[in-house]
Amino acid sequence: MTSYLKFCLTPFYLFLMATSLVIDGWIGLSIAFLVVVSIVVGELSLGDDISTPNYRFPFLLDFSLFINVPLFLVLLYLYLDKVSNSFEWYYLLYIPILGLLMALSLINIGHELVHRTSKKFDCEVGNWALATAWNPAFAIEHVYGHHKNIGIVEEDPVTATYGENPISFAFKAFFKEHTHAWGIETRQLKRRKQSILSFHNRILNGYLRTFIVFGLIGYFFSWQAMVIYISLGIVANYIFQLTNFIEHYGLVRIKGKPVQYHHSWNSNHVISNWILFHLPWHSHHHKSMNKAFHELEPIDNAPQMPFGYPAMIVIAFFPFVFIPLMERQLKLYQEREEKVVTV
Repeated sequence: MTSYLKFCLTPFYLFLMATSLVIDGWIGLSIAFLVVVSIVVGELSLGDDISTPNYRFPFLLDFSLFINVPLFLVLLYLYLDKVSNSFEWYYLLYIPILGLLMALSLINIGHELVHRTSKKFDCEVGNWALATAWNPAFAIEHVYGHHKNIGIVEEDPVTATYGENPISFAFKAFFKEHTHAWGIETRQLKRRKQSILSFHNRILNGYLRTFIVFGLIGYFFSWQAMVIYISLGIVANYIFQLTNFIEHYGLVRIKGKPVQYHHSWNSNHVISNWILFHLPWHSHHHKSMNKAFHELEPIDNAPQMPFGYPAMIVIAFFPFVFIPLMERQLKLYQEREEKVVTV
């Protein structure tokens, strides 16, 4: 049962944050603070999880996945309603926490769902989740671009080169993902002899979804709430791009060579894998992009992150710490591989 319940951690955090907003005041803020503390403490103390259970009831896993989207929307409604009706300064303290949860429950869940290209409902939910987090182009660029071009710096907008600044990378990657997605979708529409300016264009459909979300927020809530929503989107997308940054940092691939495990960093840390639905088993994800999150496995012979995703994202804010740390990890990986070849 634990193997199923561990994937309920993000929904549980969403529930706690909703409770925090309902209670309000310093007690509510304390609950929000406990969410952050639990992630930090868990990240630093719980170690690794390399278990790969045989799941007999995958629909339970799907429930823990899908439930994130409506839960976050309820949380977003509660937050924007509070801001609209009686703005308090401490509501600003919720922005980084809810921005993180937007990245976890909309962008990451959207990532998992848009990979299920043969399941229309899953893709539709994933596309709405991404559009609500301002990232409708991701569904096109990631599935049809990034997985094809991973590690080829000239063609993949989210492969970070060695020594690259994480802040400039985040801004560059966000806009390049959109331009690359337009190129991919334009070529596919031309092959099908369909108009770019039509509902056949999945990127335009995504932008329309985002426009609808902005319109609803503008209609039902105050201008302060709109500013808050924009702030949440900025935080969520910055965290998301830093995630891209750490996932492939310094791991390049020669064009024409096949994608291998060593083109992505692997992490087995407990909290990272539980709240991100095994996204940190990224090496296996890129080698087998059609596998569902619960079918992924840890890859021992892939480059290993020294910490989990939350810690690595924080460290990425400090390039003078991040760059030498990852240089050390690359050397450790290279030395280990040389020993394996020698044996």
